[in-house]
Amino acid sequence: MPVQILCTSVVIRNDALDRVLEGGAAEFGSIAPNAMSYSDNCLSQASFMSPVDAEEFAKSLEMRGLERNKLQPDFVIVQAHDNSIAPSCDWLILFEFEQRLVATMRGNESRKLIAPAGHDVYDSSSIQHYSAEEVERRFEFVERKDSIDTYRDKESGQFVYHTRKTETFDEIFRRTFDTVWKLHREPGTAALDDVTAKALSQPIAELQSLIAKHPDAANVHLALGMAWFSIGELVAARRHCKRASQLDPTNTVILKELGGVCIEQGDFAGAVAAGTKAVAVSPDNPELLGNLSVGQLLAGDAQKAKQTIVHALSLEPSDPINRNIQYIIEEVIRGRRKIPSTLIEMMTPPPKKSLLSKLLRRK
Repeated sequence: MPVQILCTSVVIRNDALDRVLEGGAAEFGSIAPNAMSYSDNCLSQASFMSPVDAEEFAKSLEMRGLERNKLQPDFVIVQAHDNSIAPSCDWLILFEFEQRLVATMRGNESRKLIAPAGHDVYDSSSIQHYSAEEVERRFEFVERKDSIDTYRDKESGQFVYHTRKTETFDEIFRRTFDTVWKLHREPGTAALDDVTAKALSQPIAELQSLIAKHPDAANVHLALGMAWFSIGELVAARRHCKRASQLDPTNTVILKELGGVCIEQGDFAGAVAAGTKAVAVSPDNPELLGNLSVGQLLAGDAQKAKQTIVHALSLEPSDPINRNIQYIIEEVIRGRRKIPSTLIEMMTPPPKKSLLSKLLRRK
C-alpha cells in the first residue's frame, strides 16, 4: 500500500527493519519519532517539517545498523518540494495522487493509501515548500521559540512558521557558549566555587557531544577549554585550547586563552610561546603585547618583558593595565621586587616595610 510523503520524509524498507529490530518492522512504532510516522506492508516512513530533524532520525537509524551509503540503501530521505530521493535507489517509486505525494515499493500494485490521521481532506495549500536558497532570499529570521522558527516575508511582511525539534550545531554552540562566556575566568583568579561551577555542567556535556560529532571544530574546543579552565580543570583546559590552536593557528583569542592556561599551570615558556604566536598575527595589539610581557617576566626575562611593554604603551599610552605591568617590571629590574613565581604574586603589591625596619637600616 502506498504511503503519503509530507515535507521531508525518511522512508525505510521493512525488510531492513526486520533485520535490526527485535520485533521487526511491526515494532516501527517503538522508534517512530512523531505522529507523522506510519507503515504499510513494504515500507515505513516518518515525515518531518525540518530536514534537520529528518537527518537526526536518519542518524539514529544508522546507529541501529541500517545503511544508506550502499548500492541498495536500507532507507532514503525524500524531499516533497522537489520529489528528490537521497541516496538514489531503484526500489522506491514516487507519484502524485489527488495532490498528494505518494511513495510505494516497486512492484507493489496496491492502490490503498496510508496517510496520517486527519488527512482525509487534503489541503495542498496548508504547507508551502521552500528551498534553502528561497528562504535566504525571501525571508528574514525573527525568533525561535518552543521548537518553532518564525520568519517574516521581506516583501509582504507575512509571517511563516517552521517546526523543528533538533537544534543546529550553531544554535547549540551559541547557547552553550553564552553560559561559558558569562562564567569566564581570568588567569590569576580563583576557580569557580562548586555551586557556581554546576552551571557549567550541562554546557560542558553538550559541547562534548558536539566535539564527538565535529572533532575538528576549533570554536567548540576553545569553548570547552574555557569552561574547564573556569572550574579549575587545567589539564583538560589545556588539551582543548591546544587542539583549538592547532585547528585555527592564527586565531589570537585561542592563543590568548592557551597562554592563560599555561601561566596558571606554571608553564611560563609555554605562555611565552603562545603569546609570541599571537603577537606575530597581530603585532600592534596592546592587549596581546601586555600578555606576552607578563609571560616573559614570569619566565625570568625582565629585560625582554620591558621591551615588549614599552612597545605596547607606545601604541596606547593610557592603558592602565599595561602601565601597571610596566611599573612591576621596572620594580623587578631595579631590584625592589624579586621576579614573581605566579601571576597572583606578580599582581599582589609587596608589603610596605615598617618604620622600625627603616630606622634599623639607618643605624
